[in-house]
Amino acid sequence: MLAHYDLVLHLVSCAKGAEFAYNLGNAARTESLEYAREMDDRTLRAWSAHPNLKIIDNSVNFADKIKRALQEIYRAVGEPEPMPQKKKYLIAMPDMEQLTAAYNAATLDMMQTYLRKIQPSIERRVRQQRNGTEYLYFYTEKHLMPDGTKWDTEKPISQKEYIQYLMEGDPALHQVHKIKYRFTYRGQRFEIDVYPFSEDKAIMFRYSDSDSVELPPEITVLRDVTGDPDYKNRQLAISQTL
Repeated sequence: MLAHYDLVLHLVSCAKGAEFAYNLGNAARTESLEYAREMDDRTLRAWSAHPNLKIIDNSVNFADKIKRALQEIYRAVGEPEPMPQKKKYLIAMPDMEQLTAAYNAATLDMMQTYLRKIQPSIERRVRQQRNGTEYLYFYTEKHLMPDGTKWDTEKPISQKEYIQYLMEGDPALHQVHKIKYRFTYRGQRFEIDVYPFSEDKAIMFRYSDSDSVELPPEITVLRDVTGDPDYKNRQLAISQTL
């Protein structure tokens, strides 16, 4: 049985390490938290003898979990991992109600708070995120390395921990409140961030493996701000303007 497979990927259940995301709102999920953990252990044990078993845990966030799984697949088939291009645009404020209906956009209500620095090379922040009626909370650290590279770590936290972290907020920076709209258009993934301090402008991200750019007809690009430090969230926490 094991010999039939070149690679076995075991994505650890969110019941182990990402319990905040484990709920019975998914109709396919019927197990209790404890039973889900037991089934995860039994499944891993069944495949543990495979010579190319890769375990993808819940150490970072869900997007990173998927990315690590895809990396293992590309390595197994001997192909380079495609790197989606991320572009950032300043756009004229579209009719978000119309756009949401046209592309079935998902919305996230997010509040990001920057915390006082404990170490000069580590930027800390917390985020409250509302999905419908559910609130989630996250703690993030951005590590700035001497060679200029950056890497982030993020973990879910409880509401109590979130409130405690708010006491460490940086008084020099405003909280950044935004509504994020996510949708796809012609094989490309888009995100639009709408801020309460700007009525006529918004920020749009485009993720695609293709060099050709096809934007929804509802979008008017004012300019490309990819890499522009004036449009990073931390700078927006200072300026509160687009």
